[in-house]
Amino acid sequence: MKISKDLINNDVPANGQIQGDECVSFSIAADADIKVLFLGNSITRHGPAENIGWLGDWGMAASCKENDYVHKFVGLLERGGKNVSFCVVNLSDWERSRDMSLLESRYAAALAFNADIIVVRLGENAGLAENLKAFIPCYREMVNYFSANGACIILTDLFWEYEPFDVFVQKFAEEKSYGFAQIHDLGNYNGMKALEQFAHKGVAVHPNDKGMEEIAKRIYGAIKRF
Repeated sequence: MKISKDLINNDVPANGQIQGDECVSFSIAADADIKVLFLGNSITRHGPAENIGWLGDWGMAASCKENDYVHKFVGLLERGGKNVSFCVVNLSDWERSRDMSLLESRYAAALAFNADIIVVRLGENAGLAENLKAFIPCYREMVNYFSANGACIILTDLFWEYEPFDVFVQKFAEEKSYGFAQIHDLGNYNGMKALEQFAHKGVAVHPNDKGMEEIAKRIYGAIKRF
């Protein structure tokens, strides 16, 4: 069984990554012809946390908002001729707690966004070594909840490899005819992580600009195949 040491040693707290109701944010384009919902964790968006040396409010540890995978992916759609509105959701509190009531309370605005494409990019904060069996049915229920309107769903596996969950996500995508983007190999390469850019080890093992760009490309490739 393949397990990334970064998944085990990541010490970026799973709680409080975004303050309160700010965990759902929107970028609305005039006359948008496509709406994208991103469901993720710190790799998708993490608010400022001076105690760990992170001052951004975007995907940790991209150098700027435009370089995280969310904005890179949106840029690929725009270059393909789409006018894009998008919603970014930090689901880390749900990911950590598996509290399904949060979907209808804290994250209700994300469902109301009525997205055309939903990218599900999370799992690293679930404590999978101890909670895999409990997390999988919650993950299924969460995806089903957000996909009820018939949106195009793209799932990714983990940036920090954990083979049992990564295999499950790919099989789940096949079972439900969802798109799937493999990214677990990226976290095994130092060149995809921000190792020399941050003193805090947990922040530093997050994807750098190159890693973020590759994540975006693979999700875009999954959309085109799908």
